[in-house]
Amino acid sequence: MTQEFTREIYSDWMRSTQEKKYKEILLDFILPMKDKINLDRDKILDVGIGKGWFEKKLRDRGIENSIIGLDVEKMGLASKDIEFIVGSGDYMPFRNNSFDIVLSFDTIHLLKRPQEIERVLSDDGYAIISTHCNERNFKKRGDKIKSLFDMEVLKEGIVGDPNDEMSYVVLFRNGSVV
Repeated sequence: MTQEFTREIYSDWMRSTQEKKYKEILLDFILPMKDKINLDRDKILDVGIGKGWFEKKLRDRGIENSIIGLDVEKMGLASKDIEFIVGSGDYMPFRNNSFDIVLSFDTIHLLKRPQEIERVLSDDGYAIISTHCNERNFKKRGDKIKSLFDMEVLKEGIVGDPNDEMSYVVLFRNGSVV
């Protein structure tokens, strides 16, 4: 009983915390790029989708695009109209250049082959990658994310609450680095 109660409290806290960060990512990183990122048309892959809370934010805003979620195990998704594939982000079962947008929120540190993200991302596609951080290590974490990819950095910054949980986010564009 105590373990179930603890799991429920953690799940509620995690959902609330992640939803706050996802709202910031949507407002600060994606919507300002709406002239380049066409969320209604673009095909999206979320590597490490978890429960799909970010995709639910998209659906709640009326964005109806093709979303595929990839994770090592299937959890109850927050939005039912997402195609889910059980698999590893290290060996993605997709052809090269398959997606217009690839997301990976707070899971990049789990990947042994993060370059798979670049492989499945279309030419001139966008990747939004985040990693957990705090006020002491955010610079190092951001530099680490940027060192993993040969893509143009369009925007980077911190989302979340310093008193709760923060993530360093990088928005990349695939293609020629300027």
